Amino acid sequence: MSLTRRQFLAGTASGAAAVVAGCRPANVPLTRADTWPQPGARFSFVHLADIHLTPKRWGDKGYRACVESIRRLPERPAFALMGGDMVFDGNYNAKPSYEEQIRLFKEITAELHMPWYPCMGNHDVLGWSPRRKVALDDPDIGKKMIMERLDWKSPYYSFDHGGWHFAVLDCIYPVKGPGGPTYEPRIGPAQLEWLAADLGSAGERPKIVVSHIAAFYGLDQAAGNADAKAMNPGMVLRDTKDLRLILERHRVTALLQGHSHVTEEYRYRGVWYLTSAAVSAGWWAGTWLGPDYGYTLFHCTGDRLTWEFRTFPWQTHLEPEDELERRKLKEHAEFIEEQQRLLARDRAAGARLKAAG
Repeated sequence: MSLTRRQFLAGTASGAAAVVAGCRPANVPLTRADTWPQPGARFSFVHLADIHLTPKRWGDKGYRACVESIRRLPERPAFALMGGDMVFDGNYNAKPSYEEQIRLFKEITAELHMPWYPCMGNHDVLGWSPRRKVALDDPDIGKKMIMERLDWKSPYYSFDHGGWHFAVLDCIYPVKGPGGPTYEPRIGPAQLEWLAADLGSAGERPKIVVSHIAAFYGLDQAAGNADAKAMNPGMVLRDTKDLRLILERHRVTALLQGHSHVTEEYRYRGVWYLTSAAVSAGWWAGTWLGPDYGYTLFHCTGDRLTWEFRTFPWQTHLEPEDELERRKLKEHAEFIEEQQRLLARDRAAGARLKAAG
């Protein structure tokens, strides 16, 4: 059954007043501007989804390569939005490993030399899974440790920049499972109430909202999976409808999403739903999911939003036991080779068709 609101707030290591107010992370300055963006005014920011930082597979070095790529961009981003799953895992890894992943994430992220804003992902939480490797009475179970280590005051909050309003959500909703605490992908009524009021406070300014788990997701449809549910319980928010009605009512420009590791783009009733590919690609095990290692670069010009996917140079480094990943990489390479063969065949057929008049 679902936890009470009191249990929820305790599990996020955040008091009710802080949640209602919407606190910023301590690592960024408070900026609250009521002005509309000036015509032609421009700034950019990066969205870093599914970093899954781990020293395994050289993931820490890979993330440093990503940070260096961002620092070399011709137009320096104003800030970085983290898309959730910042560390490899707190639900399936032992606590010392999780703690080291948080330390490395904070250390390497500081090398961006710009403000950055965290977002809670399902792998950022400690022990909310039947596969947990911590005791049920561990005082750090839940969101407490990562929030304390990252100086993160509230799991959802908002800020302003350049006349734009940004709201970062926490979609890792605590529930009580048969074997202890777990989660489901949900914003929840209390947070939705906060979001509606927060967006209301932004008035007519352009707005962007961030969630780790997507409101819209189409990979099962793309794969031709006729048995898949539209509300995939592991991939889509349970309260997508409640969320989207708020986004539509306040004319939000875009909801930035992560979790699937694959770039997706939808427009529905005026709202742009954009899923960023993973910084870590296939959990630092290669690009067999499709997209390369990369991040999304967004540009805000006046009240217009555009985006581009940026890659960074990185060579996959597998561990000796990564046999499944080696097989997936081999299958993906064979798929790419077959698609190239079919493309050559189609073009040859097209040339014959054209020659025949």
